[in-house]
Amino acid sequence: MKTALPGPVYATVSGFCLFAISICLARFAYGPLVPSLIDMHWVTKAEAGYLGAFNGLGYIVGCVAALWLPRVTGIRLLMRTSLLLAVIGLGMCFWNFGFAWLAAGRSLAGFAAASLMVHTTALVVRSVSAKAKSMCLGFAVSGGGIAIVIISLVLPFFIVKGPSGGWFVEAAITFLVAAVAWRFVSMAPHEREPSADSIQPLAPRRRRLVLLITAAYTLMSIAVVPHTLFLADYMHRDLGLSIRDSSSLFSILGAGCAVGAIYVGPLTRLVSTRWGLSINYMMATAAIAMVLLFDSVIVVASSAFLIGVSLFGVVALSSIRTLEIVGLSRHAHFWGGMALGFGAGMAAGSYAMSALLSRGFHYIDLFQIAQVTVICALIILLFARWRYQDLENLTEKDNTQANHLAV
Repeated sequence: MKTALPGPVYATVSGFCLFAISICLARFAYGPLVPSLIDMHWVTKAEAGYLGAFNGLGYIVGCVAALWLPRVTGIRLLMRTSLLLAVIGLGMCFWNFGFAWLAAGRSLAGFAAASLMVHTTALVVRSVSAKAKSMCLGFAVSGGGIAIVIISLVLPFFIVKGPSGGWFVEAAITFLVAAVAWRFVSMAPHEREPSADSIQPLAPRRRRLVLLITAAYTLMSIAVVPHTLFLADYMHRDLGLSIRDSSSLFSILGAGCAVGAIYVGPLTRLVSTRWGLSINYMMATAAIAMVLLFDSVIVVASSAFLIGVSLFGVVALSSIRTLEIVGLSRHAHFWGGMALGFGAGMAAGSYAMSALLSRGFHYIDLFQIAQVTVICALIILLFARWRYQDLENLTEKDNTQANHLAV
């Protein structure tokens, strides 16, 4: 029996809620809690980073599950389970039963985030018209950035006596937005039949180009670790801000994420996707350099905003560029692989940088590593543009399909 599609407004609002969970609540909302976790001796500086790595590990497992499990359980059951796991994972962190307990909670949240991230876009697209796809997806994806803003501004009032209040707020908000999206998720298909075209081999030159874009995308995930994981504590310890102020200023990164999700649509109409990608990698390079060159709170806050814009811009434009190269039928397969690379990069970066902190390195050293990493990503991207110039020009049909997925 075919499930009726929801209205476009409800689909867009539900997508907003699902992206708020998958991008913010189950992942990046951890950043504003780091100063309180360390000050209240729940974890050390290094352990705070390791918790981020466990979240990334859960995300990696979730990406693999999101690509494989729907053939067994169906998308509906997987997404329902993911919503429940997100609430459970955050709720577990309310109690300080030791590092292993917190790591388990963060891993569950990461797993849930990946499943929701991979499948939400397709569910929203099914429920809106072709002309409204770009606008509706842009608003839905901006839920991740807007949620970061809200969480960062609300959390300081609840972590005065410790991080438990912050974990409770995040779990409660996750429960509420999950309840809003539950009926929408229940309309997902029971099973997902793989397209016959999706398993046909891709032309070698196109495959190599996608691999280069994936390599740059993975390096980008490593480069943003200091901003997304350690920024609040950097402003607290190295710049002298209070826990309340440093957690609140994390909202600026969320505002950048919201802008980055929305501005990609207009950007792809002004310049080509490949130029848009280059612009966003350059923006990330400049943003990290700002932290290295200046220790001003205003400059660091501006850097956080630019990182948010460039991060969400790179995510959306990498998806669009991949669609242009591989075609619509193969997009889910290759994009799932890129999401896996992004999660692996964040997990590896979080673990490695946490290990450096445990050996006496400082936060500013991590930003230096991020600077080198994002420059390498930009070089790879520019090399790909030069090496595969014959794949630069696409048909009008390809570009139209890509703009439909602009978020």
